[in-house]
Amino acid sequence: MYEYNDGLRPAGRNPRLYLAKGSEVRKFTGENIPGFSAVASSRYEKRGKWSNTTFQLDLAPGVRPLHFLSPMHGTWGDNLGSWGEVAEQLGLPVDVAQAIVRREYPSTGERLDKLEQFALATETEGAATEVVVISFGSPTNRAIREGYWKKSKSSQSSDGRRVTVEPGMGEYGAEWGKPVVVEPERAKVLSSRHTPGMHNGYWTIEVAVPIAQKESK
Repeated sequence: MYEYNDGLRPAGRNPRLYLAKGSEVRKFTGENIPGFSAVASSRYEKRGKWSNTTFQLDLAPGVRPLHFLSPMHGTWGDNLGSWGEVAEQLGLPVDVAQAIVRREYPSTGERLDKLEQFALATETEGAATEVVVISFGSPTNRAIREGYWKKSKSSQSSDGRRVTVEPGMGEYGAEWGKPVVVEPERAKVLSSRHTPGMHNGYWTIEVAVPIAQKESK
């Protein structure tokens, strides 16, 4: 038997359950899935927004569960750097894994698509890429008064180049949800994620950067 609880988790996270048999997958929605699973029992608990149902599932031979749950203040797949890694982790063909992630976690799918497109574009030019992470946030009151959230933020690539981003312009001014690359050339923003915290929290921005080619001697 496999136990699955569909209740809301802290930080507004909803679990998902898919059942895989070879390269075929089905999403569990609380009902029997012919050829995949049967609901042996279910127990409902009424708790307002925390109401949930615990299912005992009888899985058919060869069926394995794929349980998805985003981390606290993050999104499932934030730690994965390619569609290949996603497929490997799920044990599914790439196209099947892509369909699931794009449906359930569109921001992760968009980030991985951008990374793949960028890598392919730079590969045709004979260059490789790396992902540089720029993290910042929770400034002091003084820093906020001095324009902290409007100023550019930087990190470094593995070869020491400065990687800088600045906020895009939103309806109410500077918007870190839409950052823009300042330097280096041909770098591209892959994702921008916000984490709650003191003084407007924290931002984590991933930037794909072409790796500078070393000159042969």
